[in-house]
Amino acid sequence: MISNKTTIHRLGVATVISFIALTASSRQLSFISTDTVLEKTFAWARDMAMSYVHDGSDPVGLWYEAALPGRDAFCMRDLSHQVPAAEMLGLGEYNKNMLCKIAEGISESKDWCSFWEIDKFDRPAPCDFDNDKEFWYNLPANFDVMRACREAYEWTGDSTYLFSPEFVNFYRRTARDYAERWSLTPDSIMGRRRFMNTPEPFDRRKSFHTCRGLPSYAENFSGITVAIDLIGAIMTGYEAYEFFCRQENDEAEVEFARSRAASFLELLEGQWWDAANNRYNTYYKENGEFHRGEGIPYLLLIEALREPERMRASVSDVLSREWNVENLSAFPVFLYRLGYYDEAGRILAVLPTIRRNDYPEVSFGVLEGIVGGAMGIRVSASESSVATCNRCANPIAVSTIENLPFCGGFINISHEGRVSSTLTNNTAKPICWCVSFVGKGSVYDSTGNNVNTRISEDVAGNIISSAKITVAPGAKVCAIFHTGQ
Repeated sequence: MISNKTTIHRLGVATVISFIALTASSRQLSFISTDTVLEKTFAWARDMAMSYVHDGSDPVGLWYEAALPGRDAFCMRDLSHQVPAAEMLGLGEYNKNMLCKIAEGISESKDWCSFWEIDKFDRPAPCDFDNDKEFWYNLPANFDVMRACREAYEWTGDSTYLFSPEFVNFYRRTARDYAERWSLTPDSIMGRRRFMNTPEPFDRRKSFHTCRGLPSYAENFSGITVAIDLIGAIMTGYEAYEFFCRQENDEAEVEFARSRAASFLELLEGQWWDAANNRYNTYYKENGEFHRGEGIPYLLLIEALREPERMRASVSDVLSREWNVENLSAFPVFLYRLGYYDEAGRILAVLPTIRRNDYPEVSFGVLEGIVGGAMGIRVSASESSVATCNRCANPIAVSTIENLPFCGGFINISHEGRVSSTLTNNTAKPICWCVSFVGKGSVYDSTGNNVNTRISEDVAGNIISSAKITVAPGAKVCAIFHTGQ
């Protein structure tokens, strides 16, 4: 039995869930499973996450907490990482409002930064901001937000993320002006200075001077000019920018974004990989030396790594070390996706009882770990597709997700062990269902027809059998897996 040692506060879970039922959707995300530990973990995470949702009466509008507890605020980093779970909870309008507030905050007077943290009073949080020249800012944030906006679009299909002037301006300013102003281009980033765009007179004793443009989300390692999480954020940010520009049919910007993303991938794999120790370096200091610290869990979360051998080495690397809750909350989803089911399950079960489990990112990370990791659900509005794969550590567990928001409707997913899966399409459009099973075999649809099955292998070496089935609006389709064929 999971015990929650943190009192769920503010409006209270029942009140918050009731409010969301009236404002965000009339259906509550639910999960039931014969794996009782997994079911209880989900219930804890959903209730805890909902306790951070506010009722829309604050000046900032619809928002949930995505910062240190007690700050009554959301910061760019935490928000970017909580977006997927928030969409799962039916908080799409909350995500859109909060991301729009970030997008609106970008300005030349802040050297194309936005506001690192916004509070419930619809202002830059005073603990991180004095004025446009003196404030706290972590440079991966702009690109991380751009990636999160793409994730929000893939859940919702909301064209606001594609064409709204606030978002389009944020994407373009980040990809062009922000990158130039802070020396975040492929040919300048490794030679950038530690302190840039500083207030005058510059005072090293003031954190709003020395931390106005930190080159990493890690804030406890001095002297770095570049960090691997910054490289990964920029690369995946440009991949998101390429996607957005493609929707606008801007071929010149598509090519620009593609070239930038490729250059940063080449930089990541060419200069940051330490072949002698079979791992990535994570920090680069102003004296020209590489060092080790945080950053690899973030790269695995945002899927910045592409070479399987190096991904396996990175998993071994992160599993050999101790991590704070900010990092550890991301472990379940990326470990499940890469095929490390047992390791993911163990961490998932521990997170609700860990110290600082009231940090909002923990409960949101657990939710994403179950829905996107254990249940293997990945959605794409741009392709009208839903992918599923039962990765639960218990291979015979029967598990069902109901009322999962997608493209203005809902989907239900059930896994009966690793022998069958069912998708119910309660949206207005057909869904291309990419249904996968762990093991080698053949997939059959509800009518007994053999579906063309593709065999692949995940990073951990598990054999995966996949097939595509079209599920009409209002339809319920079952896929059956036969091994050894």
